[in-house]
Amino acid sequence: MENLEVNLSSLAVISRHVDKSHNQISQYLSKQIWSQQDRQSILECLAQLLLEKDYTLLIAHHVRPLILDLLERNAERVQAGGQINHDLHERLCVALSRLLGISPDAQAFAARYFSSTPPVFQRLFFTSEQSSAVQYGPRRMKLRELMAATLRFLQSDCAKFRRLWDWSPCVSQLLTSDVMVRGSTAQCLALVCHMTDNQKAIFLRKVLTNDEILHMKMKALEESQQMEAEKALVLTNKRSVMWHQEVAQKFTRGQVVSEDLSQNVVAVCGVVLPRMVPRKAGQVKSTNLVLVESTCQNLRRLALAVASHKPVLLEGPIGCGKTALVEFMAAITGHMKGADILKVQLGDQTDSKMLLGMYRCTDIPGKFLWQPGTLTQAVSKGLWILLEDIDHAPLDVISVLLPLMENKKLMIPGREDCIDVASGFQFFATRRMYCSGGNWHKPQNSHAALLDKYWTKLQMGNMTQVEMKKVLVHKYPMLTVVSDRLLDIYCQLTGERHSELDTNTMQTSTEQQDKPDDKITSLEGRALSMRDLLKWCERISENFDSSSSATAQRVFLEALDCFSAMLSLPASRLRMAEIIGSKLNISKEKAQHFCQLYQPGISLTELQAAVGRATLARRQAEAVQLTVQTSNQTFALTRPSAVLLEQLAVCVAKGEPVLLVGETGTGKTSTVQHLATITGHKLRVVNMNQQSDTADLLGGYKPVDHRQTLLPLREAFEELFSQTYSRKQNLTFLGHVQTCFREKRWQDLVRLMDHVCKSALAKELQERPEDSSMLQQWEALASKLSQTQQQIRVCETAMVFAFVEGSLAQAVKKGHWILMDEINLAAAETLECLSGLLEGSAGSLVLLDRGDTEPLVRHPDFRLFACMNPATDVGKRNLPLGLRN
Repeated sequence: MENLEVNLSSLAVISRHVDKSHNQISQYLSKQIWSQQDRQSILECLAQLLLEKDYTLLIAHHVRPLILDLLERNAERVQAGGQINHDLHERLCVALSRLLGISPDAQAFAARYFSSTPPVFQRLFFTSEQSSAVQYGPRRMKLRELMAATLRFLQSDCAKFRRLWDWSPCVSQLLTSDVMVRGSTAQCLALVCHMTDNQKAIFLRKVLTNDEILHMKMKALEESQQMEAEKALVLTNKRSVMWHQEVAQKFTRGQVVSEDLSQNVVAVCGVVLPRMVPRKAGQVKSTNLVLVESTCQNLRRLALAVASHKPVLLEGPIGCGKTALVEFMAAITGHMKGADILKVQLGDQTDSKMLLGMYRCTDIPGKFLWQPGTLTQAVSKGLWILLEDIDHAPLDVISVLLPLMENKKLMIPGREDCIDVASGFQFFATRRMYCSGGNWHKPQNSHAALLDKYWTKLQMGNMTQVEMKKVLVHKYPMLTVVSDRLLDIYCQLTGERHSELDTNTMQTSTEQQDKPDDKITSLEGRALSMRDLLKWCERISENFDSSSSATAQRVFLEALDCFSAMLSLPASRLRMAEIIGSKLNISKEKAQHFCQLYQPGISLTELQAAVGRATLARRQAEAVQLTVQTSNQTFALTRPSAVLLEQLAVCVAKGEPVLLVGETGTGKTSTVQHLATITGHKLRVVNMNQQSDTADLLGGYKPVDHRQTLLPLREAFEELFSQTYSRKQNLTFLGHVQTCFREKRWQDLVRLMDHVCKSALAKELQERPEDSSMLQQWEALASKLSQTQQQIRVCETAMVFAFVEGSLAQAVKKGHWILMDEINLAAAETLECLSGLLEGSAGSLVLLDRGDTEPLVRHPDFRLFACMNPATDVGKRNLPLGLRN
C-alpha cells in the first residue's frame, strides 16, 4: 500500500485563498487522524475547487501530482448516470484548457475525455428547447470563456481537434457583438482552415477592427506571461506531495492512501498514472516484483518518464530487471493482456519489415493482405512497445525509429502512409551494459547511438546484498533461515561487490584473479546473473526442510547445475564445486565425488520415470507402446550420460528451456531422445542451418491438395451438424457428404454444407436465442465455407494454397517436445521467433503470417531443447538469452 503525503502548508495556503462558501478544507487541517471518509472528502473538495476558474491554477500549483486523480473524479461526475452533465462538462473543459501548458497529464487526459464527450462549444449545437432543458449552476461559463478554451485546445494539438469536432456552428459567432467571442472564434477558424499568416491577418481585419485586434493581442500576451509564471511556480514546488510505503492501519493528517484515488488512476511510487482498465474493488496488485529501495527508485523514475510521454531507454547489466520493471509498470497500469504491450527481441539481422509490416499471402492465389508489424500496431492503436537489446539493431531499424522519435510520426515506405502517434502510445527499449576494468559501459560502434539524444535514460545497477536478501525472503519465505548462506555462495561465485556504496561496479574475486582457468569466456558459458540465483532458489524451495541431512546434498547438486553446468573445463567445475561445498559444509572429497564419480539412479514404473532427484510422469497411451520398442534401442547409461539425463529431467520438471553444448557425437541428441522415449513424449528433431526459414518452424502458405483443406472443414461440419440435428434421421444426407468427399466432388461438397449452414442460421438457431454459442459456431463455419468456395472457384484446376503450421507451432499446440540441433547456425530471424517462448510458462507464439493477432494456446507439456557445437563459431551472439542457460 502506498501512502501519498500532501504538504499541510500547501493545503493551508489553498484554505486561506478560498472563500468561505467553498472552504471545506480548514475543518480537516485541525484533525490529527484522517479517516477514509475524511480523505475522500478532501479529494472531492479539491476536485470541485479545480473546476472553479479562480482556483484552477492555485490547485495545480500546490497539489500537482494529484491533478490526474482530480480530473478523473470530475470526469466521473460529468458522465454519472450515463448522461452528460453539461454544466460540469463546460467547467471541466475550461479548467482543463488552462492546465494544458503546465501539467503533462492534461494533454493525454483530454484525448481520452473528448473521445466520449461533446466539444467545448457544445451549447452552439442546442436548439432553444434543448438549451432551456439544460440546468446550469450559479457560475455558468460564459461563451467567451468557452471559445478561449477551444482556442487553447486547438493550439495544443491542432491536427487532433480539427478532425475531432464539427466546426460549422462556430461560423455564426463571427457576427456576435462580444469582441472576445469574435476574436477567439476567428483564430480557431483560421487554424482549422490552415490559413497562412497573411491570410489570417486579412481574415481578422474583416472580423475585428484594428483596436480590437490590438486588444486581443494584449490579452493573449498577458495570458501567456501568466501561464509561464504559473508553470515556473508549479515546477519549483516539487515537494507538494511526497510518498512512502505504509504498513500501519492509521494515517495521520496529510496522508492519502493509494486506494483513496479514483479507480481510473494508479499511484506508482508517488506518480499518478492513468489505468487502461478501471481498478476493481479489492483488486490486489501483482507481486511478481519485490519493491526494494533501488527498485522503487527506478520504478519512480520510470513512472515520471511515462507520465511525461517520453521514450524510455533502460540501461543496465544482464539480469538487473530492465524488462521486469517495464512489465510490472504495464501490469499495474492496466495493460494486462499480451496485446496491450508488445515485445520485440532485436538482433543484428532484424528486418524493419518485422516492425513496419508486409503483404502476406492468403488462401486465394493472387490475393495479398497488408499485415501491419508490431511497431505499426503500437503506434496506430496507442499500445506500449518494448524493444529488447536496441544496441543490436541494424541501421535499417534505426532509420525507421528516427522520424518516430523526432516527429512522432511513423513513415511506412512503399505505402505512402504517415501514421500519427495515437494517444496512449509508449515506447520502451533496453540496452545491456558490459563490465570492463571495474566499470560499466555501453556497447561501442552501435547504430543505436544515433537515437541517444531522444531517450529519457534510466540507468539500473545490480541490487545490494541486503536488497537481494529481501527479494529471496519475499519470494521464497521457506528459505529465510538459509538466505544469508545462499547469498554468500552467489556473491563469491560472481565476484560482484553488492555493497551499499557501490552497486554499479563489478570486481573479480581473489580466487578468480589468481586462477585464469576460472575465466568464463563466451564460448565456455556466460556470466552469472540474478536469474541464476532465482532459478536456484526456485528449484530448492520445493519441499525444503532445513533439518534434513539430505537437503544440503540436494542444494549442492542444484547449485552445480545452475552455476557450473555451462563451464566446459572439468577443473573449473571442480573448483566451483569446492567453493559451493565449503559454504554448505560439504568436504572437498565429497565435492570431488559428485563431480567425478556420482552416477544417479534411474528407475521406471508404469506411471513414473525417476531419474536421480527428478521424477517425471509418463504418458500412459504412449508409454505402454514404447516399452516394447526400448529393447531395440541402445542407450548406454554411463556416468556422464546418466548425469546429463538427470540434469535434463530436472529442467523438464521445472519447464526450463535447455541448451546443450558439446562436440559432435557426445550424445546430446540421443540423450534427449532417450528421455522422451522413457517418458512417452513425442519429440520433433529439427536440424537447423543457415538457410533455415521461419516458415519451417512457424508455418507458411504452401501448395496443398483440396483434400487437406476440406478434411478438417468436413469434420467440423459433421460435429456441428450432429449437435444441431438428429444424426440418425439424416444418415442419407451424411452419406452423400462422404460420397462427395471420396469422389473429390469438391463443389458439390461445399454446396451441400453451405446449404445446411444457411438453413441452420435462418430457421433453427435464430428461433432459439438461448443457443447463442451454437449460432456463433455456425457463423464461423459459414465464413470458412464462403472462403473455401471462393478458393475452389479460383483454383479449380490448379493446386490450392493453405497455411501449413510448422514443426514448432505444432509442438506448442500439441504439447510435444522439440529439439533444435545446431541452433547456432540458424539465421537471426529464425532465432528471434523463439524469444517469446523463452519467458517461462508465460511464453507465447503468434503466427503473424496467418494473420493471427492472439498467441497460440501453449500446451503445458511443451518443452524446448537446443544443441550446438562449440567448434562452430557462427551465430553464438545471436542466441536468445533464455536459451543460454
